[in-house]
Amino acid sequence: MKGYKITNCAQDMRFGIVGNSLKDVFTKGCQKLKLDHINATMMTVDGTVIDDEDYFQQLPAQTLFIFRLNGETFETGADLIYNVLAAVNNNTLKTSIKIKSFMDENIKEKIRILSSVLDVDDESKKKKISSLRLRDPDWFQGLETRARTKEEFMFKRCQERIRSYMYKTKSDMIKSDFYIKQTKCRKSNTNGLCDEIGTFKCEGAWNQSVCSYERGTGHKINPYQSRESRIIFSTWNLDHWVERSRTIIPALFEASKMASEVHRSINMNYFYELLFTTVNLKLVHIVCHDKGQHISAKCDPNLYLQYKKVIHSFSYADNCLENDFNN
Repeated sequence: MKGYKITNCAQDMRFGIVGNSLKDVFTKGCQKLKLDHINATMMTVDGTVIDDEDYFQQLPAQTLFIFRLNGETFETGADLIYNVLAAVNNNTLKTSIKIKSFMDENIKEKIRILSSVLDVDDESKKKKISSLRLRDPDWFQGLETRARTKEEFMFKRCQERIRSYMYKTKSDMIKSDFYIKQTKCRKSNTNGLCDEIGTFKCEGAWNQSVCSYERGTGHKINPYQSRESRIIFSTWNLDHWVERSRTIIPALFEASKMASEVHRSINMNYFYELLFTTVNLKLVHIVCHDKGQHISAKCDPNLYLQYKKVIHSFSYADNCLENDFNN
């Protein structure tokens, strides 16, 4: 027995049912929705009619089935998204309202549908390797930027995202009684997250080694391909495996206390990598971004401190560190 979701063509009601066969689910669905089974058709959200038992058995649990009566019109999720995107050039404000209303419910499923309809035709392949703004102006539509190339815009966007992490971390540290900042030079890391043509791959949920979408194929997207791809890519996220607010910041405060007790320096390289590098950050599709607590992902107390002891007094060190931090 599996659990499924059912709704009518207008999608103004939704129920959960269980069944072990196509006939069982169809009969229960008609009864629940009070529909005449003779004139009803069962289909998936993309409009696929379900009338074959073998195909039905291949569908996963919690699949949403839509029951349509003969003569009723039905719009798939892709149709709704296309209609919204088609209105962008006419009135941006009205479109933003439509998108917000449409995305308020079940956003992960709708993003999945939108991603699936972004077919890469020959023209799209040419555009995604067109870096200059002059050659693909549609990609830059609606952006308040002076960037002349797609790479320049994406680079600045990535800077803004990482910078926001830094500002939030700095703010949290300043609120504590004891804070430290080390100005040691960092080794540059130029390993890109995308391939040579700009395609990004989802790295999977925090507790998975790879993205399990489509039996291990994984989510992937090229934001340089089209304006729609760029918009969807903005919903992807950098997910901390060891969580920043719940785990790293409290661990940094604990490290500060330990450092003052044993006269040692905090291992800032360790915390820097956890906060700002791919040692602890994973690029994930919105479906794979689990915002629940990462219970098993913890900081290692053995790496909190450097082995070298601090030889000067802490009163003098505090003043120096505070001056460095403010400068």
